[in-house]
Amino acid sequence: MHATKGTPDATRFLELLRLSVSLVLIIFAQITITGFVGFFVVFLPFLSSSYSPGSLLTGMKFLIAGFAFALPWLGYWWMMYSLSGNGRIRGFFLLLLTSYLALIFICMQIDPVYNPEAMIPGSARESTFLVCMAMSAVILFPFYSLGVYIFVLRPVKRPRKRYRFLLLCLLFAVAGLVLLPFLWHSAPIVYPGLLSFPE
Repeated sequence: MHATKGTPDATRFLELLRLSVSLVLIIFAQITITGFVGFFVVFLPFLSSSYSPGSLLTGMKFLIAGFAFALPWLGYWWMMYSLSGNGRIRGFFLLLLTSYLALIFICMQIDPVYNPEAMIPGSARESTFLVCMAMSAVILFPFYSLGVYIFVLRPVKRPRKRYRFLLLCLLFAVAGLVLLPFLWHSAPIVYPGLLSFPE
């Protein structure tokens, strides 16, 4: 039965409602995943707390944190892909843009400032590492999400999805490690509060 004139189309309303719920959920997912990874990085217990852009331990911590960010997003996009039923995530680029803007907003809230009265005063290197993680997420996240959707989820041919995902992770691990020294030196420009820390 057709919708009468002046009456909202129920199908269109449901589509808008579904899209609105998807946008709210992806913003919530971004806040949750980013917050979890930030907490996880600070409290990684088994790696040294001394940071340097050329250090092996710093690189390992960087990659572990990156994987902790990448894996939940694989799960999120895979869930959306499975729910679509037709091999396409409905409104993928709008969802990606919304999650990316949420990530940028979160990273804009970071304000590393030296506080000598804190129970455990932070160090310049630790704070620099944390903002480098945030900057690398802002740079790599949209490309990673596109890679997951186009390269990992959509193709049905071999190799299997898990191998394509591992290959994608390897590619982004290399990209992240190449970026790290550049981000390290540009971090005080993006976050001037780092200059308030003692040498």
